[in-house]
Amino acid sequence: MNINKLDLLSRGWKPSEVEAASKILEEAENDKQPRTKILDQLLFIVLGILMLGNGFVCSALLVPFIYASQTSLVLMLAAVVGVVFSALFTIVIFDIEKIHKKHETNLFIAFIVNGIVNFYLILEFTAQFSIRTKLAPTQNIYLIAAIYLIAFLAPHIIYQMRKKRET
Repeated sequence: MNINKLDLLSRGWKPSEVEAASKILEEAENDKQPRTKILDQLLFIVLGILMLGNGFVCSALLVPFIYASQTSLVLMLAAVVGVVFSALFTIVIFDIEKIHKKHETNLFIAFIVNGIVNFYLILEFTAQFSIRTKLAPTQNIYLIAAIYLIAFLAPHIIYQMRKKRET
């Protein structure tokens, strides 16, 4: 578990008390029971599956709008959907990182990979839809996919930068 030592010091804790608490929490993390370790791994697997499922659903739902919209509405929709789902996953990751400090790099890499997979899925679903319907997209699909990717990654990158600044 990650504790904020400066916060505890500002609340009147003595440095020796903060170090003792930090050491106890670190030992507890290292001495987890096998069941708890399995549940921790399962939590990360479920989060990864949810993120990929989210990418699949969002990408599939954007395709009709790409063909139907003549305005920049689909660009705004891609950005909003990307930010909303990213914010939800960032909140979950924030809560996980409160408990498991070790896995933050893996979660950040998984987040980036998920964004890239979503980018690919938008392009692939749009291409498949175009092949099957013989319709040409009314919007630039690379731009839409890029906006979704940027919007999806932005909240988590902001969270990471904020976290670095606080430490």
